Amino acid sequence: MSGCCYEIDEILNEAIMTGKPVIIVEGINDISIYSNMGASCGVEVYAIEHIDGFSGGSDQVISAIQELNSLPNDTHTLSNHILGIIDKDVRDYRQELPGIEPLLVLKYYSIESHFVSDQIISCCLSNTIKANRDLVSDELCTQMMDEIEAKLSDLYYFSLEALRNSIVPGYSGTISYSGNPGCEINSQTIEDLSDKKHDLDYFAADRGINHCIDTLKSISKGKWLIGIFSRELVNCIKGLQVKCKEGSIKTCRSCNSGDFVNCLYRLKDGFKGYKTIESLIQSYDQCDDVQYIKDRIADIR
Repeated sequence: MSGCCYEIDEILNEAIMTGKPVIIVEGINDISIYSNMGASCGVEVYAIEHIDGFSGGSDQVISAIQELNSLPNDTHTLSNHILGIIDKDVRDYRQELPGIEPLLVLKYYSIESHFVSDQIISCCLSNTIKANRDLVSDELCTQMMDEIEAKLSDLYYFSLEALRNSIVPGYSGTISYSGNPGCEINSQTIEDLSDKKHDLDYFAADRGINHCIDTLKSISKGKWLIGIFSRELVNCIKGLQVKCKEGSIKTCRSCNSGDFVNCLYRLKDGFKGYKTIESLIQSYDQCDDVQYIKDRIADIR
C-alpha cells in the first residue's frame, strides 16, 4: 500500500489472507458506526476516499465494487470477503437501485435515518436521565415517539418538496437535498411551503407515499431527520419533569416525596444540547432497524 491511500486489490488480498471481512463505506463519518455493527465479526472498515483512485460518495463505492468484480479471480468468492454499503438516498424513486454484488443498499435514505425510533428513545433515556430503568417503560418511550412524530409535519412537506425536485423532470423546487445545513428548520422556507401543501399531497398520493415515520426515514435526508429528532427528543426529556410532578407519567421517588427539584427524569450533566444526543444515539446498534445490516455483515465469511 503506497502513500496515505490503500490499493483496492491489496485490500482484497489482505481480507483473503487474514480472514477479516472488509466493509467499504461512503465516508469517514460512517467508519465508527459500521465498525460497531461489525465488531463481533472482527471487520475492517474502509472509507472509500481512503482507497487510491476513489473519492467520497455512494457512486464511488459502487465503482469500487465493480472494479473488484473485474479483477481476475479463480479461487475466491468476492462476497466472502468484501461488502460495500451505500445509502439508499432516493434511488428507489428514480429507479436507480444498483443491481451488483456484494453491495448492500440501505433500506432508508441514509444510515442516520435508522436511529429514529422508540427503541432509540429507550436507549437514550437509560443513559441520559437520572432515573432507574424501571421508570423508562415501553409505554413512556412510545408516548414520547408519538409526541415527536406529531411535530415532524413540516419536515414531511419539506422532504416531499426535495423529492419532487429530485425526481420530476423539469420541476424547479425551492428545496433540494443539497441544501445547506439548517435549511430544514428555516422558518421562512417552511412558511413558503405552506402554499404548496395541496400540490405536495397530490404528488405524494400519485406515488403512493403516506405521511408516517417510515416514509420520513425513506424520503427525508438522514441528517435533517436525525437533527430534528434529536432536538425534539431533548425537548421531550426536559418536559418529563413537569409530567412527573403532575403525575401524568410514572412518578419518580423524588417527586413522590415532594423533592421536585431533584426529579429523577432530569438530564444528567453533559447532556444539555441536542448535538450531544445526536452523537450518542448513533452509537446504539441494538435496535431492530439496524439488525438487517448486522445480519448482512455477519454473512461475509
